[in-house]
Amino acid sequence: MRNLSINLLSAFCAFALAPAAFAQPASEGDAQATASSLAGNYHLTGVMETAAQLQLDADGSYKWMMMVGNLDLYSEGRWTQAGGQVTLGPHRFGKDMPVFSLGEAYPWGREEADAAYDSDTIRLQNRAKWQCAFLDAGGYYQSSDDTAAAEDLTPLQRYEAAAASEAQLRIEYERAIAAYFARDLSDPDDNLEISARSARRGWGQAVAVLAKSARAVGKAARYQPPSLPADCFFLSDYTPEYADRESGPRIDWSEGVGIWVNRRERPNARLDIAAEFTFADGSVETANSHELGFAFVPAADERQLKTIRLTLRHNGSEYSSSFSVASDRDARVYAVKLDNRIFIKPPFEELRLNISGDDLVPADGSGGAYLRRD
Repeated sequence: MRNLSINLLSAFCAFALAPAAFAQPASEGDAQATASSLAGNYHLTGVMETAAQLQLDADGSYKWMMMVGNLDLYSEGRWTQAGGQVTLGPHRFGKDMPVFSLGEAYPWGREEADAAYDSDTIRLQNRAKWQCAFLDAGGYYQSSDDTAAAEDLTPLQRYEAAAASEAQLRIEYERAIAAYFARDLSDPDDNLEISARSARRGWGQAVAVLAKSARAVGKAARYQPPSLPADCFFLSDYTPEYADRESGPRIDWSEGVGIWVNRRERPNARLDIAAEFTFADGSVETANSHELGFAFVPAADERQLKTIRLTLRHNGSEYSSSFSVASDRDARVYAVKLDNRIFIKPPFEELRLNISGDDLVPADGSGGAYLRRD
């Protein structure tokens, strides 16, 4: 069935892209057909495992849809008629196409607060991965038998040797970190990142040896991790009491406004939709749906939401819609629905059909016909 669908699609693309030289001659009566007489709804017959519909409007616009197996194809734009032939294309969505619509409204609740916190955490983690890439691999390095000090040393001497080794490797790690953060960001060479990662591993192993030898003599292992930017703490293995692992105070997400892409129960996290929230006091705040399919900003209940503007960039085009929202304390978050037609790539630039009475026949003679339904 899969191969059959592919073959049918290939055959369809062949006639869709066929040049006018393959067109069959039309009768004189067909050539006199006008836009008003051709306007109507058509459906494709004579092609197995394929369903297609065509709508020709008297204003010169068309909508065409085909289903081949589990593949959906769609096109819309302008159509023309000349010499007994109808030409669809090029594909172009109407400027007034409502890509967005608002669906169910929700109060700001636990789901939103959790998603807001998770999204903020992901943002900080991604920023840490970008700025502190040398921390983004590996874990805490435990000591092994190979790292043990010489057997002829006493436990106290092993502890002192481990402390000295940790101090030296910490200096080397600091130097590698300094070189990494001073690097030219436009240089694709990753040697400085590799050096920082290797130095980190060496220092981490020394810390593990120091901790083991300190326990053997009843001492506390004292070490100070090298200074890192706050953004790095999300990836750092070492979180002493002075290090804020969550990179500063967290925002209180107990109140807010936002949008779910699709719906709250199953949001679409693969699309990045920009949301602009305008409040009654004239203030404007923006957010993006990003990884969780949820775009939001903090806002207390007394901040009255007035409008939501949504923007999606796809295949070089930008689609935007604005919505006025009623004042409602229980409507703080909205499900956003999208017209999925914008994600269906049209299979042709132009589709040529010969006029045959009330029917339209593929111009290359590949078979099938669009029969008029009204």
